[in-house]
Amino acid sequence: MDCQADQLIQRNEEQQLLNMMEKSYRIAVLGAKKTGKTCLINRLLKKRFPEKYDPTIETLFRYDIRTCEDKFTKLEILDTAGDFEFPDMLRKAIRSCHAFVLVFDVSNPQRTFGEVETLRQLIHEEKCTESLPIIVIGNKSDLVSKQDNVDNKILDAIVSIDWGCTYITVSAKCDENINDVYAAVCKELQIKINQSSNVKSEDSLSKTVKTKKMSIRRRFSIKSF
Repeated sequence: MDCQADQLIQRNEEQQLLNMMEKSYRIAVLGAKKTGKTCLINRLLKKRFPEKYDPTIETLFRYDIRTCEDKFTKLEILDTAGDFEFPDMLRKAIRSCHAFVLVFDVSNPQRTFGEVETLRQLIHEEKCTESLPIIVIGNKSDLVSKQDNVDNKILDAIVSIDWGCTYITVSAKCDENINDVYAAVCKELQIKINQSSNVKSEDSLSKTVKTKKMSIRRRFSIKSF
């Protein structure tokens, strides 16, 4: 009897949790290599900045956001490689996502902003719609000089006016405006977040996904806001 009662309690608790869950969203973080995509995610989720550069293949971070209604929205962040060696994988990733964070190096837009333009066009082609949550991030603002600020205003006008997208300059290294990215993503997805909720790190679960050409290590990290 005690065993049956425990199972009943467990099922009730699981059902209550399912009732609390609202929706699930996946966000792709895209951009040229060495623009700080992984550093940006690490600063948001883990509150730290990795000093050593480690090229990303593909990593998926999962966590729950507590909303104002005391329900949970599941959010997944897909951290992608910057060289896009496998175009089919990139297109598949785009089709699976609901929102996009496009990152470039604001201190070197000549090398990295063109990739953002290309990715934005590809996203619209794959999603077959003009109305998409796209946020453009100019990372490494700590390296920007006064002269670069003039160029940054031009980029801001292109993204905000011509494209109609949210534009934010950040520094993952100095932890500047990182929370603005999180707030912008939630706003674009119309998620009303509980302001008292914080990011809480939990143990990471790793597994390897093998493809025909290479082995891809995905680290699934459960985070709670």
